[in-house]
Amino acid sequence: MSSNEKQTNPVETSTLPRAEPPVVQPTALETITATNHGKQNMECRCSGICDFLCRKRTIDDEPSIAGGLDNNHKRHVYKLKKNLIEIEQHLGLLEKFQGSSSRRIELRDHLKKLDEIINENKEQEAGHAGTKTPAWIPKISKEIMKFRQQISSTDRLYEKLSLSADLQSSTRSKGGSGVHELGNVHQSASFSSTSFYNEIADIFRGLDERKQFFLSCFTVFPENAVVKRRIFVYWGLGEDKLAPVTNGKNAGEASSDASVTEDKPEKIVDRILEEFLEKGLIEAFTKKRKQRKHVKSYKMHPLVRSAVIQISKQARFFDYAEKGNVLYWRHWAYIEPMGKRELVENVLLPQCGRLCLLQAEEHEQFLETKPLTAEGLSPLPQISDDYLEKIVTLFNVNEPFPDLELAWLSKLRDKSNGGQLNKEPSAEDWLSKMKNAQVICLGSWPGSAKPHIEVESIEFLKGLMSRKNLRFLSLQGISGITELPDSVSKDSNLVILDLKECHNLEVLPEEIIKLKKLRYLDLSNCYLLAHMPQGLGALSELQVLKGFVIGNSQRKSSGTLDDLKGLRKLRKLTINASSEEFPTPDDLCALNELGEKGVLRKLTIAWWGAKLADQEGNGAKREDQNGREGNCWKRLIPDSKQQKSKTRNDQQVGKLPMKLRKLDLQCFPMSKAKWLTPNSLPHLKKLYIRGGNLATLEDLDKKNWLEVKTLRLKYLGDLKMTWIKMQESFPKLKYLEKVKCPGITLCPCDEHGVWMTDES
Repeated sequence: MSSNEKQTNPVETSTLPRAEPPVVQPTALETITATNHGKQNMECRCSGICDFLCRKRTIDDEPSIAGGLDNNHKRHVYKLKKNLIEIEQHLGLLEKFQGSSSRRIELRDHLKKLDEIINENKEQEAGHAGTKTPAWIPKISKEIMKFRQQISSTDRLYEKLSLSADLQSSTRSKGGSGVHELGNVHQSASFSSTSFYNEIADIFRGLDERKQFFLSCFTVFPENAVVKRRIFVYWGLGEDKLAPVTNGKNAGEASSDASVTEDKPEKIVDRILEEFLEKGLIEAFTKKRKQRKHVKSYKMHPLVRSAVIQISKQARFFDYAEKGNVLYWRHWAYIEPMGKRELVENVLLPQCGRLCLLQAEEHEQFLETKPLTAEGLSPLPQISDDYLEKIVTLFNVNEPFPDLELAWLSKLRDKSNGGQLNKEPSAEDWLSKMKNAQVICLGSWPGSAKPHIEVESIEFLKGLMSRKNLRFLSLQGISGITELPDSVSKDSNLVILDLKECHNLEVLPEEIIKLKKLRYLDLSNCYLLAHMPQGLGALSELQVLKGFVIGNSQRKSSGTLDDLKGLRKLRKLTINASSEEFPTPDDLCALNELGEKGVLRKLTIAWWGAKLADQEGNGAKREDQNGREGNCWKRLIPDSKQQKSKTRNDQQVGKLPMKLRKLDLQCFPMSKAKWLTPNSLPHLKKLYIRGGNLATLEDLDKKNWLEVKTLRLKYLGDLKMTWIKMQESFPKLKYLEKVKCPGITLCPCDEHGVWMTDES
């Protein structure tokens, strides 16, 4: 595990001694002294914080100061003052803290950074005029939240809760994080009385209903799970929560949402997640340095998650079991009727309309539990048709066999209702009763640990026939799906169809063109999909299409890029080409029309069948659309044609859309291309090239890439360029990522191959 992936266990119950009630020193804020194994003392002066508190105390006393601030500004200042005073009161704990020296240093560094931020902004505050809240106040609030989390996780919570049962460590993480977890903290009455919890509750209440929902969604995923933005986009669209906010609507919402002019769901979600980041509710996650705007993965601190679980339960967004997992919860218990030990199973079902599938706990762990009496067992829940019709979301968290689990629920339904089984219960029975479901996510979710998910057959999909309310259907990563039934095309309001990583999928039904409201179609990494159906141009609402296959098949029924010309709303396209001849002049013409007459701005092309230069004998590398490394595909192209591609002079004519903003080329088979020049792509801002035979990024006219700010180059053995030449060719470059490109020399990259400017 790299240094960037290291995670801190909030409570080390095996080494942390029980804290005694601290003696709070009035001057603790000015000096923090921690003993480093009894050898030396560390002192951190916090004059900036003290000065900040003194200055803020004059707000009530000086009408001239208060008069220049609006109520919103005053509210921020009062909250900062309250939080800083609270930190002042609890810093005495650090003097008695006997944890590791690295832990003390971490807490000291948080306080030092907070002090520096305040000192840096003294002049800005002095020169501030007007009623708008200064931009530096959110920065201070975020750092305060981080510091309070650190104190809560090791000192204040331990001292307040003190009961080991409330802070049991658990090494079992279904999210695959591999760190200890905080078990059952959310159940403690002491936890809900802490100021940390109250702070989270205050923030939650200050959010509008949409933001409360998205924050609650983080609790669905296992503790310490890393979650990608994409799932929030899909889920929000599925439950119709991403309509743009206009002026005069939903009064009281944040001004950043009130002025929305662009209705792209990704932008709306980005603003919401950015607000969560600023408030310290979530953390951005990355394995290497990235530009802030390029970070699309997030995680929630376990203590924040515990607080949000309790608050979300009260708000009825989700229902939870005792351990904090979302319902439903399938569990076992032992009874001893007539002196004979017997295992029985039961289930807790949610009442909020959102049903989540979790892998059932192994019943062996109940062997040591105290047997229950038959009277002590909870009765089986009654599952009526009305209950199923109220379910709006079915979400698979980590169940590896979702169809079998739904079949078990269907059997339980029949049993609880006293019905007789005329046929074997199935997942189809359960799904067919969910008539009002908007979101059905049975596969893996973006950012998950990619567990193996498998179904016995595709029969369960027949239960989704004619779902007029279904907007988001995900079968991502499910093995065993070789084709989609025609019945899927009857889900007339489907907005998102996610078939990513369905590795056994071989064909799409021609009836898919009947999904007239479809906006997102993801076929990424469906490697057995050899061709596309004709007529995809009928999907007039389509905005994102990933995994469009350009094959060698001469079948008349195969779709081509010409079929997409009518997609005027298509803004992002990913193509999997199995021919070295791609793109032909006809292909370039079709792509150009998508950009010039439409809104295509992001284009990815991956060549599956290219034979690539291999200078080191290790095979050219590529990353799939999940970022995982692997060998470029070598198939469908005869060796004779592959060899020709290495020496053939590219005579293709035509250009890619001039308005492209992002271009991603994977396993590019040629040494150069006339359409890959600064002149042909004058508005390009992001250029990614991963694997292949590309040897130059220059054109004959010696023009520079004037607008490119982000450049990622990976596994390019033939490309040669010095750092000086790169700066000349990319004068606005702000971010460079270079991986295994031996011909690119003298670049000031870090150990991960990353260089970026300070303003990035």
